[in-house]
Amino acid sequence: MRPALVTGASSGIGRATVRRLDGAGWKVFAGVRKEEDAAALRAEGSERLEPLLLDVLDPEAIAAAADRVGTEPGGLDGLVDNAGGAVPGPLEALPIEDFRRQVELNLTAQLAVTQAMLPAIRTARGRVVFISSVGGRVALPMTGAYHAAKFGLEAVADSLRQELAPWGIKVVLVEPGSIDTPIWSRGEEDADELLGRSPRMRELYGAAIDRYREVVRDT
Repeated sequence: MRPALVTGASSGIGRATVRRLDGAGWKVFAGVRKEEDAAALRAEGSERLEPLLLDVLDPEAIAAAADRVGTEPGGLDGLVDNAGGAVPGPLEALPIEDFRRQVELNLTAQLAVTQAMLPAIRTARGRVVFISSVGGRVALPMTGAYHAAKFGLEAVADSLRQELAPWGIKVVLVEPGSIDTPIWSRGEEDADELLGRSPRMRELYGAAIDRYREVVRDT
C-alpha cells in the first residue's frame, strides 16, 4: 500500500486527486485546514484515507504532518503540493500584505512542505508533484500576484528536479488550464472584501474588475 500526501485536499483539484488515489488503492494523507473537511473526506473515502489538519502557512502544522508521515515504514511515495489561492486585484492598488500572502501561499509554502517531507520521500525514492497553472506561463491583468507566485513555482520545480535527480527522486510540474473550482468563487469573495478596504481600487479599476468577473464566470 503506497502512501501519498495531498495538500489543499478539501476541494477542487486536491479533492479530486485524493479520490483518484484512494480509489486506486493508495494510502492517502489528505491535508485540510478544517475538521469539517476532514470529516467529509473520511465519510466518502476508504478506511485507508487519513485526513491531516494541515495549514501550509503554519510551520507547526507542517512539522506535525511530517512527523505523522515519517512513521510510514517505507517512506512517502508521493507528495502532491496543491494548496493555493488567488485574490484578484490590480497590482497598483493591491495592498502589499495581500500580494505577500499570495506569494507565501502559492510558492513559499509549497517549498516548506516539500522540505519537511523530503526525508520520507528519500526513504521511498518517491516523487514530488507541484500543481502549478497555465498562469505560470502567461500573465493576465488582475491576477498579477497569483501569476508571480506560479511563475516562481515553475523555477522552483525546475531547479529541484535537477537537484534531486542523483537520488532518483522525480519532480513533476502540472500546469492545468481553466478549471471550475472553488478557488475562483473564494477569490471573488476575497476581492469584494479587498474592494471594501481599498476605495481607490474601485475608483480606478472598477470597470476592469467587473469585466474580469464576467470572464471568470463564463470560463
